[in-house]
Parts: sequence; C-alpha cells; structure tokens
Amino acid sequence: MFQKLKKITAINFPMKLVSVIIAVVLWMIVLGSRNIEVTKELPLQVYTATGVVVSNDIPQKVAFRLSGPKAFLRAILDRRDDPISVNLSGAQPGTVTYRFFSDNIRLPIGVKVMSIHPSTIVVKLEKSIEKEVRVRVETQGALPEGHELISSEVIPDTVLLRGPESKLAKLMQIPTVPVDLSGINENANFEAQFEFNRYGVELAGMSPQVKLYVAAKAANFKIKNINLTILSNYKSKVQTKKVTVFVRASQQVLSELNTSDIIAQLDLRNMKKGKHSKVPINVMLPKSVRLVKVVPDKLDVTLF
Repeated sequence: MFQKLKKITAINFPMKLVSVIIAVVLWMIVLGSRNIEVTKELPLQVYTATGVVVSNDIPQKVAFRLSGPKAFLRAILDRRDDPISVNLSGAQPGTVTYRFFSDNIRLPIGVKVMSIHPSTIVVKLEKSIEKEVRVRVETQGALPEGHELISSEVIPDTVLLRGPESKLAKLMQIPTVPVDLSGINENANFEAQFEFNRYGVELAGMSPQVKLYVAAKAANFKIKNINLTILSNYKSKVQTKKVTVFVRASQQVLSELNTSDIIAQLDLRNMKKGKHSKVPINVMLPKSVRLVKVVPDKLDVTLF
C-alpha cells in the first residue's frame, strides 16, 4: 500500500509541490497581514413554550466586534448567517437572563471576537391570553375640496388580540393606522390596518373592515332637463323622462362640461311586468365631477 501511495504521490509531484507552497505562502500572507476590526450583526430569534410569550422589549440583533485579516472579515460581512436561536421552550413565566458567547458566531482561524453587544439579555416571559378590544378609526389629512366626512365605522367594532396578560389587561381599545383622507372623494370600504408591534400584541382573529361615508358639500352647479334613459325588456310608463342633476366640480371642469357627458338611467331589465315603486335613478358623470343629488331620485314605474 505504501508503494501504491508513493506512486500516486509521484504523479505530477512538481506541480503538486508548487500548489502546496503557493497555498502556504498565501495563508501566511493573509495571517501576517495587518488586522482590522469590523462589526457583524446577527438576528436574534427567541423560542418559547406554547402559551408563553416574551412581554418585554429585547434586541432584534446581537453585534459582534471582530478583529482579524481584512480578507477573512470581508467574507464574514458578506456571509448570510442564520439567526442566533435562544431556546426558552422549557422556561415557565418569569424572568430569564441569557448570555451570548464567542461561539454564537462561526469564525475562521485568525479571527477573534473583541466584544459582544449586548452580552446578555433579560427576557420576561408571561402567559399568553386572548382578548377582544374595541377599535378606534384614526384619520389624517383632509378630504379633497368640496367633500366632507359624514361618519366612519368599523365592522365588527372589536378585534381579537393575543399577547402577554399584562399588556392586554391595560389595552381597552386599539387605534387603526391613520387613514389618509387626501385621496378619498367617495364612500370607501377597506381592511383595517394596525401597528400591533407597538402594543406588544398580535392579531388572533379576523381584521375588521373600515367604512368611511363621504359626501360632496353643497352643489355649485345645477343641470336641468337631463334625458332619462330607460333600460327595460318591456314597454314602460314613468312620471317623467327629465331629471335635474346637482353636481360639484372645479370651475375649469364645469366650463368644459356638456349635458351629453351626463347619463341618467332607470335599469328595469331584471324587473317583471307590473307596477314598481321608488325605483332609484342611476347617474353617471365624468370622473372629475361629483354627484350631490338628482331630482327626482326615485320614480314609480309601470311595465307592460
């Protein structure tokens, strides 16, 4: 076997020897180069037992001050490391102190840890509970000119939260992320957004819906004698075929507005023959024009 190994080693021996020498020389150059210092941050991940949660603020990252050859440190900084796992799954509610060490980070020979910040963390563990909390709609900014916020509501008006018992005990209501009114010029319906991390809790149920009821202020233009279009599969009889439309728009838009841009309709296509009371009139306007009201807004119709 020795002869076989000797024979394998002899194959291209000069080239192999040169490769080893180059590798050793490069290694010595790297180790002998001037050391520098850098900071490498690793994310922190805490695991707890079921029904137990962290109730205090703890760092999201741990910073390691490293010293070593520049080439090695550059590779460490570019490397994507896994989070440091703090396993507290066996801990009961209470206070736990956890210490970090140099072996929490993978380092090559020649690189050493100068300091760790923080070197320890104090973790407060509490029992996790669920609680329904009332929701308060927050707004910011102002509606576009000529519009006003009539009311707002949340459906349902409570949200189910999960979190530390001490935090939820103090939380009687939770505000939504402020809704920007500047781009809303009609009724709006959307899912409520919250900053749960700010309160140290999380969503345990469905997120409620926020409804904003927006109306145009007093009309600044009245358009009479708009023809009423009747959509029906039968002949129809109505009280009037003309309506008056009250709208709000900028002066520039009003100066370019034509009556042909306004469409008033009675859609009766899904109705059977006979008399129908208070059928609503639908009005379609250019995008930059807002409807205040239409007179009449409902009509009695006979289909035959």
